[in-house]
Amino acid sequence: YYPGPLEDAGRCTYQSPEERANIFSRLAFTWMTPLLEQGYRKPLQMEDTWELGREYRPEVVNASFQRNWQEELRSGKPSLFRATMRTYGLSLALGGFYKLVKDLVSFLNPILLSRLIGFVSRYNTPSAEPIEYGYFYAISMFLVATVQNVAFQQHWVQNQRVNCLLKISYTTAIYRKTMTLSNDARQKYSVGGIVTHMSVDSQRVADFTANFSHHLWSSPLQIILALYLLYQTLGWCTFAGVLVMLISIPTSARLSRSMRALNKMLMGYRDQRMKIMDEVLSGIKIIKLYAWETSFLKRIDEIRVKLELSTIRSYGVVQSMFSFIVTLVPFAVSFST
Repeated sequence: YYPGPLEDAGRCTYQSPEERANIFSRLAFTWMTPLLEQGYRKPLQMEDTWELGREYRPEVVNASFQRNWQEELRSGKPSLFRATMRTYGLSLALGGFYKLVKDLVSFLNPILLSRLIGFVSRYNTPSAEPIEYGYFYAISMFLVATVQNVAFQQHWVQNQRVNCLLKISYTTAIYRKTMTLSNDARQKYSVGGIVTHMSVDSQRVADFTANFSHHLWSSPLQIILALYLLYQTLGWCTFAGVLVMLISIPTSARLSRSMRALNKMLMGYRDQRMKIMDEVLSGIKIIKLYAWETSFLKRIDEIRVKLELSTIRSYGVVQSMFSFIVTLVPFAVSFST
């Protein structure tokens, strides 16, 4: 697992064993075992970590993204979405494939369980199925659960890889852009706003693209399959649960809009706070000379406590209500059905 040390900025690192792992090691993540064992024996240090893979190095990631982004700029109508899809479309599609396998396989276990219950209920009766059928149902349930778990883990890991690459691409692209801004453009964007774009906004866009975009097609697919299987079992009673879900949609949508509005306000307050902090750090000598510390502290506290923290509190209340509805709806659907 450790081919040998590599010299990197004066410290000893090792080539990542993931690059040399076979397919079984990648599926079971056994290539992580040496690091986990070492971490169990003693606290890990920087020299215990592996060399960063070439595909994750900022210069490599940025070169690939910038090539597609420059093509978008030359087209006259640049689109961040198209540039992202050109660069990471195949990686996102691979994560979507794992998600599709996991969703489809997850519906096989209820079908197999129903068949197994039917096999047991008819056992030692004239209509009993051969014993081989029972073994087949039991073994299939184990295999289906295994495939579902493996597919889910691979989907999650692939999403984290894409998330990491997207964050690197967006952060580096914003940094490159700030280095080429004209004096007029610099007046429109504060340092705090640019830092927020690099740290917060880029992470949110990467999170949605890598983690939540798959739900746009996965959720309708799961709903359709679940309703079909329920209708096969319960008949028209299934639509009582559908009615409850439809009733809950307007409330959930309203809460989502409130959360989005509060989040937008929160980002604005954070930009204001970062702008004041930048002013304080830039003119700290003058502030100390004229003893203006108290005045600036009051300005920062006013934004942080009265505006930002109060908005966070309101956001938490709305988020709690949304979580309550999300938790309540499945029970209400089952109860109504």
